[in-house]
Amino acid sequence: MPSFPMLDKNINHSPHVVLLGAGASLASFKDGDANGKVLPLMNNLVKVIKLDKYLNQNGIEYDGENFETLYNDLAENKKYGNIIKKIEESIFDYFHGLRIPNEPTIYDYLILSLRQKDLIATFNWDPLLLQAYARNSLIKRLPNLVFLHGNVGQGVCIKDKTLGHLGNRCSKCGLHFEPTKLLYPINKKNYSSDPVIKEQWDILKRHLKYAYMFTIFGYSTPISDIDAKELMLSVWKDNKTLELAEVEIIDIKSRREIERAWKDFTIRQHYQIHDDFFGSYLSKFPRRSCDAFAECTLMCKPWHENRFPKFKTIQEMHEWIKPLLIDEEKYEKDKSRFTYKAE
Repeated sequence: MPSFPMLDKNINHSPHVVLLGAGASLASFKDGDANGKVLPLMNNLVKVIKLDKYLNQNGIEYDGENFETLYNDLAENKKYGNIIKKIEESIFDYFHGLRIPNEPTIYDYLILSLRQKDLIATFNWDPLLLQAYARNSLIKRLPNLVFLHGNVGQGVCIKDKTLGHLGNRCSKCGLHFEPTKLLYPINKKNYSSDPVIKEQWDILKRHLKYAYMFTIFGYSTPISDIDAKELMLSVWKDNKTLELAEVEIIDIKSRREIERAWKDFTIRQHYQIHDDFFGSYLSKFPRRSCDAFAECTLMCKPWHENRFPKFKTIQEMHEWIKPLLIDEEKYEKDKSRFTYKAE
């Protein structure tokens, strides 16, 4: 895990935190994965993964309710132990089989838009963010990732308390990483009970405490998981730069609905709403979102936008950001002011 040298400095070097929900994966892969497999949401997961066959075989009525509600009802009844196991295996197998397309995706843009001080926290089970991260891993100072509900691409070594890519081995003991847990009954969700999930949440809370920008992408807090929102809010309110910090919401819902859902996180007009990633600060000022926002709001010296072009290949993306990387290397050596921006 990379170090976080700037987290205690409430300036524009503080983190930009991005929170991803299922809507982010759906927006990033509207046509499905590389093989056309659909990215399911909680309201259509049973149908997409064909879990209804297990329900029908066991005489379980299903009226299209949110999957987490269904899972909770089954988990609370011991007689459904076998069907629970089959459902969990089916979900893992489906998500684990997803593959990222060759061409650049929104997840590639997102990863390259942030630096090492920043954090992407996701509730999603699919491995596509990890796959995007892997193919951009030659770029220095990529953001950190945490998986708040587990992930099919993430493995854990319980013995040495380390995380890594599923399929790899623990660097300490040499044993293969084991899959992380994905499903928890909603009435018994306790983000401190599982050591892996607790560590992920602790990292998110530390970043939120010092974040200068907070982007919420495709995440709507479900009624079934209100504790997650409350946990984030309790830390966000302790942020010492809250009066200056900015919240971004990327969502296709109506503005009124979005404002109502996230009103507890926003102060006055310190928020922006976009209907896609490419309207966000992340795309307008890649790798410089907090810096550009600070120059505009604190110094009254707005930068010209340096928007991501639409790329055809990952290599093109890497070539385009080279001047930004050079500036970052200069800063590391002599604290030079960032100079690269579109004029």
